[in-house]
Amino acid sequence: MGRLFKRTVILLSVLCLLCAGCGTAESGSRSGADMAADEEETPEALYRKALEEDVLIVYTVSTRVAPVKESFEKAYPGLSVEIRDLRSPNLIEEVEANDKNSVSSCDVVLCNDNSGDFKTRLVDTGIVVPYLPSDIAAHMKTGMTGEMVSFFNEAELLFYSSAKYEKCPIGNLWELTDPIYRGRVFMPNPLRSFSTWALCGASLDHADELREAYREYTGEDLAEDNGENAAEIFWRRLSENLVFTNSSDEVVEALSSGNADFGFCVSSKLRFRDIGYEIEPVWKLAPFTGCRTTYAVMMARNARNVHAAKLFIRYMLGETDGSGEGYKPFCTVGTWSARDDVPDGSPVPLDEIDLITPDQDRLIAGKKRIETFWTGIMKESTVTGK
Repeated sequence: MGRLFKRTVILLSVLCLLCAGCGTAESGSRSGADMAADEEETPEALYRKALEEDVLIVYTVSTRVAPVKESFEKAYPGLSVEIRDLRSPNLIEEVEANDKNSVSSCDVVLCNDNSGDFKTRLVDTGIVVPYLPSDIAAHMKTGMTGEMVSFFNEAELLFYSSAKYEKCPIGNLWELTDPIYRGRVFMPNPLRSFSTWALCGASLDHADELREAYREYTGEDLAEDNGENAAEIFWRRLSENLVFTNSSDEVVEALSSGNADFGFCVSSKLRFRDIGYEIEPVWKLAPFTGCRTTYAVMMARNARNVHAAKLFIRYMLGETDGSGEGYKPFCTVGTWSARDDVPDGSPVPLDEIDLITPDQDRLIAGKKRIETFWTGIMKESTVTGK
């Protein structure tokens, strides 16, 4: 009796969804050929087929997928989602291993691609593939779609401790190298954090701005030697003051407690202010305060639960009009929408923040240089006990 009752509830849910999707203005305005092409990709059709599949498995680097799982399972009774939280390097390794061994233990992949590893190892190889329905694609901002589907923007950003300062005490990035801040600037290890890697790597393409900012700060020309450019000199000098962490969470903890004056971390941590954390972003700084980063959502090419995966991606992208519950957890302060019909979660537009934008191809080409430089920095930090 219990099994029969559950199946009856599921069938009624499907019928309700089918009825809700009938007679919309959109369906009446499209040609029969268009409707036929999309017939099997509607939420109702995907749900009907997903009920025949197994538990959907999502690999993610974002903890904000958890509330999406909860609301998705309520919206689609009978479907189950398993979330596996991984750091970006581990996620890439796991997905690669699954594909190599033909193991279908991953359906949807959510990862940032700030180092270029995601692109070269998973996208370019076809291990993960984009899925973007046409009704949602029509509302995606320029640059958010293509071989990857980027569904929201963040930034690797400089913060200061509002527990210590009423306003930001610096106006130039080079001020962070002042000895008064020794042990007072926190940053995730760039060899472990893709977002920090992107900031450090992208800065190499902005050596001219850093050189000019040094002149403005000191009144002198920067002496460049040993084959290092202004960006590498900046990071080497700053490393004397840095405390390296394993994550952005550790950075905001140090800032809020007053153990750090400044810290680089992902901008989405701004939402921690809602629960009492005393942190503030630095929006304006010479020559830059951080770099823009994006997050991609993709399907594994060997996904076992294809229809559930497509339905979940639709849901997470906010459905046709962007008002769906699945997109809301990502529209918080410190994030910027990838859709033209969904407002940013942040009060300050991206183009009004002193950010640099990483050139992914140059990051990939310069990977060895960046890795060698920061490996050396981290070894020196270990020796000095930082």
